[in-house]
Amino acid sequence: MDRISGAVLDKINSVSQTGRYVIFTEDEFFECFPDGCERSTDELDKALTNLRGGGYIDIKYSRGDTYCVASLKEYVEETNEVAPVPEKPKRKLDFVFVSAFAGGALGSLLISLIFALI
Repeated sequence: MDRISGAVLDKINSVSQTGRYVIFTEDEFFECFPDGCERSTDELDKALTNLRGGGYIDIKYSRGDTYCVASLKEYVEETNEVAPVPEKPKRKLDFVFVSAFAGGALGSLLISLIFALI
């Protein structure tokens, strides 16, 4: 959510309860705009459209510089925390595997010696 939309939503939430319509003028919305932002009707319309599209507000009507607006839900900033990557466990050679491999190698060596001597 951009700064202007956030400021407009804060203004609406500070004046009205969720689901109740309140009448605002453009000047009331322009007062809540952050410093350095252009205070124009186009910017206000864009912010209201973004909020309406996001399901945060409902606009009953807008005539001239008067808007009848209701807050539908509070804005909760989403946290995009990355889950920690679990460390791979160190691979330990299994004792059973090592003993089986050694036994097989020793058995092959004995059979080879027996065939070599015969």
